[in-house]
Order: sequence, then C-alpha cells, then structure tokens
Amino acid sequence: VRALAALTDGAARWTEVFGEGDWTDTLGVLRKAGPQGLIDRVRELEEADAAAGRVRLRRGKTHDDATALLVELV
Repeated sequence: VRALAALTDGAARWTEVFGEGDWTDTLGVLRKAGPQGLIDRVRELEEADAAAGRVRLRRGKTHDDATALLVELV
C-alpha cells in the first residue's frame, strides 16, 4: 500500500453519481489536484446537473458535504 484515500459520499459523487472515472482515476485526481481539486470538480458537476434539470441528482440535494483526504505512505 502506497497511499490511502478517505472520502465522504459527497466527494465520492465524482465516481459514484457522475461516473467521471473509477477509483483509480479518483486517486489520480487526488494526487494531481489535491482534495480541493476533487471537490471543485464535484461542485462543477453538481452545478451543471442543477442547471440541466437535475438529471443525475433527481430529488437529492444539489450539494452534499464533501470531504477528501489523501495520505501518501513512504
């Protein structure tokens, strides 16, 4: 194990709700853009979904709490 990531369901929306990548891709975003970069991407997708009539989120709220943590082990 070289890295560990912890995400709330709000941050995991990038993969689980919006299908922007798999978990390997999510780890890649965390490594390249950091936790805030992942959360920013989720927020952009949430806003676009709300503007499109809530296609993905349907009855769910536009924004969910979003927290992400990346720990690189050396």
